[in-house]
Amino acid sequence: MKKNLLLVAAISLVSTQVNAQCPVGESEVTVNVVLDRYGSEISWSLTGPNNTPVYASGDGYANATANGEYPLDPVTVCVPVGTQIFFHAEDSYGDGWCCAYGEGGYTVVVDGLEVASGGAFASSQTSQVFLGTDLAVENLTMEPVVVQGDLTITGSVVNTGVTPITSFTLTYTVDGGTPVSVPVTASIDPGESYTFSHPTPWSASLGSHSIAVDISDVPADGVASNDLLDQNVGVADQSAPRTTIIEQFTSSTCPPCASLNVTFGPTLTSLNTNQAGNNIAAIKYHMNWPSPGNDPSYNPDGNTRKSYYGVTGIPDLFIDGKPMTSVGASYIQDQAARNAFVDLQLSYWTNGNTINVTAEVTPLWEYTGTHKLHIGLVENGYDYAASTTTQDEFHFVQRKMLPNGQGNTLTPFAEDVTQTVNREYTMVFGGPAQGNYNFWDGGVQDVTVVAFVQNVSTKEILQAALAPVLVGMEENEAGQELRVFPNPTNGALNLMFDASMGSGNASIEVFNTLGERVYGINRPLNGGTQREVLDLSSLNDGVYFVHITADGFRASRTVNLTK
Repeated sequence: MKKNLLLVAAISLVSTQVNAQCPVGESEVTVNVVLDRYGSEISWSLTGPNNTPVYASGDGYANATANGEYPLDPVTVCVPVGTQIFFHAEDSYGDGWCCAYGEGGYTVVVDGLEVASGGAFASSQTSQVFLGTDLAVENLTMEPVVVQGDLTITGSVVNTGVTPITSFTLTYTVDGGTPVSVPVTASIDPGESYTFSHPTPWSASLGSHSIAVDISDVPADGVASNDLLDQNVGVADQSAPRTTIIEQFTSSTCPPCASLNVTFGPTLTSLNTNQAGNNIAAIKYHMNWPSPGNDPSYNPDGNTRKSYYGVTGIPDLFIDGKPMTSVGASYIQDQAARNAFVDLQLSYWTNGNTINVTAEVTPLWEYTGTHKLHIGLVENGYDYAASTTTQDEFHFVQRKMLPNGQGNTLTPFAEDVTQTVNREYTMVFGGPAQGNYNFWDGGVQDVTVVAFVQNVSTKEILQAALAPVLVGMEENEAGQELRVFPNPTNGALNLMFDASMGSGNASIEVFNTLGERVYGINRPLNGGTQREVLDLSSLNDGVYFVHITADGFRASRTVNLTK
């Protein structure tokens, strides 16, 4: 996402352009490119295999002053029949050519027939075309880690040729074992993709496996090298419900940020973002640019996160550590619906303006690499009339990372081995200014704790969690001892907690992922260890959030119901 405004210069084209009819034995290939607002980030090329030869290319375009579509003149070249060509589209910023700043994109047309198109990607996209007949395995769409049991082999094939395809044979093997084949009848026109789900599932057993998918029996198939694709899949014995997290880089001095907020702000609100019982979290890091660059919410922790992601322009958005390719609600919900294989339990207790946060990280799969736990204190919202844009109301704003923007380094993961991180911080309310970590004037009740586990090198966020601070319900240290088991549960859920510091009645509530209260009881606190059995058998399978509150006591846990 973007960006500081740049001056507009004249649009230039670096390419080879031919507009004559092609000779016999060659096909006419036309490239149509439409820029979005930020043309300076866009480059493209049309090449043969291994980038040789280069038939045409373009870059060095200027930026426009407004979001929109800015088509270039078509570029036409002649290419020998039977040649494999590649269209490479690149965006130096990493947010593609579409769609937040205009419906940019490209099409490749061969002898009047559109055979490839694109534009919605992150940093780059490559479309391959064979000037003849060719069907290729486009991608495999299984998750990298799954739960043991029947797994449907899914993915897509794409017609990269210039002739229609009506049938093929689809085969998969696991770890080089017995091939599992099925004939497929489908009408796939040039440039079109066909999504497949193999009708014979794989009985996934625990461990790491290699799945290979290949296609055959395509008459006159011209390229054999793209008929096979493989994917490594890990199989675990359990999963955890996912909380997805959106990280946004923004500023009160950024007009494009304000424009994005007109639609994106209501989207986050509609998804109950950062609300108790929900599984969508958000944290926004405010920057000190563009000019005048005087946003009071800018602080070093946000700057550290900016450097980690390599952000050079705003607004910029990431979801679970990956650049967001859409800001729509359904896209966010799809991310949140994925299984997670790290369990992250988050709790806290407060004493005045001092907050003590405890996070328990339990890998359910032996992920390799270095991982960090990041904990953020987020201000839910405030008004700032001195904003230099049309936006004067701000939400989900990062005020402090614990202990800082570098996070907490975890020891190497071992399956089912829990690591516990404790952090304490005293919040200061009032007087926010660049360089300090002061909150605005909302008080403790306007703070949400968010946390997430991130692979340092790949930037993938494996799991997140959120815990809003509730008015008048300070969690004591005993709240950290809340145990829920079994989890996942088939209906009967045991709660055990120490209420020695609590008094009066305890409210035990269960919320679904929409934030709806679906179960609740009140019971007296008698002191000492408490035990309660909840009957959730009447609820639908899914993710639920259990909250216990009482005078001086608060704790929350996430539960997976599978009957």
